[in-house]
Amino acid sequence: MFRKRLQWFVALLTLVALVVVARLVDVQVLQAAEYEALAARILTQAPRYLPAPRGDILDRFGRPLVSDEASANISMHYAVLTFSDRYRYLSAVAREMRKRGTYPDTMSTREIVEELQKDVVLTWRRLEDLTGTPVTEFVARAEEIRSRIERIRQGVEARTGTKQSIVEEYAFHPIIENADRELVLAVRMELEQYPWVRVEPATQRVAHDVDALAHLVGRQGQASAERIADDSFADDELRRLRPGDVCGITGVERVGEAVLRGVRGRVVEDFDRVVLDRVEPVHGQDVYLTIDVDLQREALRRLGEAIEASVSPSGGSVVILDVATREVLALVSYPTYHYDTFSENYESLRQDTRRLPTRFRAVATAYPPGSTCKAITVVGGLADHKIAPGDHITCDGYLLPDKRDRFRCWIMNQYGLTHGPQNAELAVKNSCNIYFFKLGGRLGPEGLCKWFGEFGFGRSAGTGLIEESRGVVPTDTWLARYRPDMPLPQPSDAWNWAIGQGEVSATPLQVANVAATVASGRWEPVRLASGADGRWLGDVDEPPIGIDEAALRVLRRGMWRVVNDMTPGDRGTGYKAALDSGEWELCGKTGSAQAQPHVVNCKYVMEWADGRRETVVATTREDALAMFDEPKPEIVGWRSNERYPEILPDGRLPAHAWFMGYTQKKGTALGARPTGRSYAIGVLVEFGGSGGSVAAPLAKEIMEWMLARDDGAGMQD
Repeated sequence: MFRKRLQWFVALLTLVALVVVARLVDVQVLQAAEYEALAARILTQAPRYLPAPRGDILDRFGRPLVSDEASANISMHYAVLTFSDRYRYLSAVAREMRKRGTYPDTMSTREIVEELQKDVVLTWRRLEDLTGTPVTEFVARAEEIRSRIERIRQGVEARTGTKQSIVEEYAFHPIIENADRELVLAVRMELEQYPWVRVEPATQRVAHDVDALAHLVGRQGQASAERIADDSFADDELRRLRPGDVCGITGVERVGEAVLRGVRGRVVEDFDRVVLDRVEPVHGQDVYLTIDVDLQREALRRLGEAIEASVSPSGGSVVILDVATREVLALVSYPTYHYDTFSENYESLRQDTRRLPTRFRAVATAYPPGSTCKAITVVGGLADHKIAPGDHITCDGYLLPDKRDRFRCWIMNQYGLTHGPQNAELAVKNSCNIYFFKLGGRLGPEGLCKWFGEFGFGRSAGTGLIEESRGVVPTDTWLARYRPDMPLPQPSDAWNWAIGQGEVSATPLQVANVAATVASGRWEPVRLASGADGRWLGDVDEPPIGIDEAALRVLRRGMWRVVNDMTPGDRGTGYKAALDSGEWELCGKTGSAQAQPHVVNCKYVMEWADGRRETVVATTREDALAMFDEPKPEIVGWRSNERYPEILPDGRLPAHAWFMGYTQKKGTALGARPTGRSYAIGVLVEFGGSGGSVAAPLAKEIMEWMLARDDGAGMQD
């Protein structure tokens, strides 16, 4: 019985073995040619993706700022860009070419591969002749591609836990981007006969005279692993970011990424490049800015002139808002740079630590707001009933009788005078420090921080820009984190914060929005960009905050007096901003905020493993380390070396010059909200000194130009 079962078992094993052998013969002998051809197709003809033209960025009148234009890349198969995969790839190509009669049947695969290797070398040499680019540069580009693909492959291996090929290893990669027409024609005629060379459609981002908006428009760059992982279109094969893709990384290019990005196309071809399947790309949608380009350019020109004429030329900003809609009409940062040459000039731009041309000052830098902050303090004091409109505080020139060299009024410092008794309206007009020191003390640090937040400090202004700073509202939580040596607020904190000094800080955009808030009676986020469907981009969903109207009426009367009260010998601090207009007037607040000079370079102490030390001067830690070959030393200490501008001769810090204000029709009742068309403006001249002398006349020039142009164009209120 056992013997019989054993015989049946042996017979079954023999049958299975015969089936397996038969299948192997079928695959390896009878169908060998077919499977070789299939392997060649899979290896050399991966799906090809067509770039989707990116949407345009336009100004408020539909004028294009940046747009995509058709271009072409000269691409090569990944296997030809590497040494490890080249022979396997060329072997597959050789078999396919022999099958099609390109090479005789008598030639072996090895012999054909040797010929193809020569053709690969000729390809590189011909590209060198056509472009004037040395082969060594093409080799370096190929190595960059190989390194990137290897990083991707390793990432896939780390995620899956298995070693596997990735689609990028069977794809074509640009070796020359945005090739000109003559090169494309030459490559198609001479080199595209080789299966490893391909002219692929591409798009090129083109700017249309946007230097005045270079910071705002932003740039594209290669998508990082984090951007790819967080991509909102990760599940969409034709829209998601892939390794090697570019996307918006700064400015509006980034804010509008989800709108601007189109849907790529896909083409599937066989070895002979016969199209088997094709999906056309879909153009991205346009993004419309609220910016008026003409106003932006004019404001930049006038700001630049004012800065270059100042004692310590550095930088600055001008921001203009439509009060009613809160649309940003101008968002100017100076100095700027040439958009088209940014990449090639980046190192020199980065190294300019004196002028910092790459800094988007309008939104990215938070400054001490100086006396512009007094507008918030007086509203808080009146609304919280810490003082009444008619209450007087006497200015003796100093706050502390026993320490008369500290917490003094600016008029005492400059002229040895005092303001005498001041009510709220006069204190705003005269920018009396003593009034606001005492009012700040009554509000206290907590009360001041509450009102800073009500007017938009410490929160997003609404642009959605990655560069946007929220500024600083120095709450107890903030102090505990950033001022651990003195985490609890002191009485002097309230005095400093009430006049916009100390830790409180805001961006020029936030300060301009304070002016718009005063004019309209409410804080609300600004609007900067929208899609073609009219939906706003950015953080525009924060609810408006209504401000006490009775307190604002007092402030508005004071801000009118700052600019328009021409009483002989008793003019307001911003009288140089008074408009020469029969129809319009400007209400405003000046500010002069003491500020630390910024660091130009530092001294770094470098130490090697053997204990040897050396001190070098550099702009950054990276630059200091780059001065030395491997093995690199360690940075064991540093201190600032050069600052700009220098401390004033009497030891005082230099001051930023500020002005903020809003326009209204002449004849508007004192203290009333402006009716009809109204614009808010914020002006900052870094280290410019007096806000009344430097920033106020600049605001006057810009607003007069804008209002005259609008009235000349027949704009209605």
